[in-house]
Amino acid sequence: MPFDGLSLNILTSELNELLLDGKVERIYQPNQYEINIFVYKGGNNHRLIISANPSLPRIYISKKPKKNPEVAPNFCMLLRKNLLGSKIISISQVGFERIIKFEFETKNELGDVVSKYLVFEMMGKHSNIFFINSQNKIIDVIKRISPEQTSRLVLPGNEYALPSVIKTDPNNISYNYFYEILKNSKKSYENTLIDTFSGLSKQIASEIVLHAQVFNSTIDENEKIKRIFNKFEEILDYIEKKEKKPIIYIDQNKKPIDFYFLDLNIYKNYSKIEFEFLNDCIDHFYSIKEDNIYLTEKKSHLKKIIEQNFEKVINRYEINKIKLEEGKDADKYKIYADLLFSNISNAKIIDGNAEVIDYYSENLKKILIPIDKSKSISENAQIYYKMFNKLKNAYNYAQKEMHILEQEIDFLGSLDAILESSIDSEGLELIQSELEKEGLIKINKSKKKAKEISKPYHFVSKDGFHIYVGKNNIQNDYLTLKFSSTNDLWFHTQKIPGSHVILKTEGKEIPFTTILECAQLSAFFSKAKLSTKVPVDYTFTKYIKKPPNSKPGFVIYDNFKTVIIDPPSNLDNFNKID
Repeated sequence: MPFDGLSLNILTSELNELLLDGKVERIYQPNQYEINIFVYKGGNNHRLIISANPSLPRIYISKKPKKNPEVAPNFCMLLRKNLLGSKIISISQVGFERIIKFEFETKNELGDVVSKYLVFEMMGKHSNIFFINSQNKIIDVIKRISPEQTSRLVLPGNEYALPSVIKTDPNNISYNYFYEILKNSKKSYENTLIDTFSGLSKQIASEIVLHAQVFNSTIDENEKIKRIFNKFEEILDYIEKKEKKPIIYIDQNKKPIDFYFLDLNIYKNYSKIEFEFLNDCIDHFYSIKEDNIYLTEKKSHLKKIIEQNFEKVINRYEINKIKLEEGKDADKYKIYADLLFSNISNAKIIDGNAEVIDYYSENLKKILIPIDKSKSISENAQIYYKMFNKLKNAYNYAQKEMHILEQEIDFLGSLDAILESSIDSEGLELIQSELEKEGLIKINKSKKKAKEISKPYHFVSKDGFHIYVGKNNIQNDYLTLKFSSTNDLWFHTQKIPGSHVILKTEGKEIPFTTILECAQLSAFFSKAKLSTKVPVDYTFTKYIKKPPNSKPGFVIYDNFKTVIIDPPSNLDNFNKID
């Protein structure tokens, strides 16, 4: 995304308007990379977010509330000690680099007025936040880097120095200089611009070249470079005049793709959300982005737990299958024991076997039974009785265990399917709550537990009927067994894990179009959401039964009909009620 030096220049101007001469009232550090500084100015509290996250470095003022840790990290405590009550007296950018510097006016231990600084370097994986004193010495950094990792000293006590890779400031460059750079470069025009001049992202460099229309083969190189220079100067003129048209670009799934302070032609095929201020644009963009990141990371964490437990259950299942197979031989060992006792006086020992009369055969034929020659016939019979009892007990236990494990497999499969289809953080919290209740996750006592029965997903069909979808197995049970009436319709993918879907009929005749909508939702919120031709069963809830002691979400049903449906790729065409 082009949070480049040009964007930072525009944002710096807005931050000055909002924060300059403001008082620092609170400081938090929500995670290892991010600090939040609350600045009071003109009757308003502004939350300034500075994040040195390697994959998502950013700075902006946010209106979105955030949870703060109960115990502040050391870097946060240091900032609180030095900056609480201070005043922001300057906010500046280093040229057009992605480096922004905050100067705070505060008092030292003797009561003298001194300046201290926060320097934020947005350098991708090398992003960092420096806290510096008036002698330009590093007091501390949010990410300490040892000398073995870098040639630059980034540790407390060292003098702060700008990164070594500083490019040419694009302001006030001559055309001749610009021409020589592009003329002599062996790289593409876009890469030459990016590598030479500070402040340019790949996106704006591509935009400059695209607008210059240098792809026209009839234009000679001199004319191409002249056009690129003119467009380059035009964009710098926007910066100087602080002209802006902040825009977020949205894909067909309503996910934010990018933002910029100008409309970019390279994103002409995307939908747009326009803003008056760049900071509001950035705040909106990262709010959605952070939600998506949270959902992705939370889903990945919960999926890993489900998969680990699923693997354990499958291993137990396979062990029990072996025990059931071995148990089929249990009766054979009892017969051996009985025959050894019956032939205790007339058994003949032949090559490690006891020859005995088989009283269970019709013609009383003789058979050989393997024995331990060091033991008596009676002792060998006792050994076979013990083998029989051991295998029989294991067989009986495995039979009971298999029933439990089959339910466990169904439960975990259902939870995994619901997890895959979860579309909000509340749904994920409910799944975590269910895993905690089942003892699959250690309960975090310091964390407020998600409600087990919360609002399910709620849709209204095109025919005006209300549809509800469970967010976890506990909620599935609630919807099916408590929330629904006997004449409401219940939907579920046939023999495929997924959510319970309830259609409130209100005693009315249901159009088939609504039946299809419910079936589509059932397929979407299931393990088969990426498949085609998915069978979905539906029946009245009066035909649903829950077996005693069964896992949450497990039910049996009859008197059902089946509809074959292709799951929708998204929920855009459904009327979802928040």
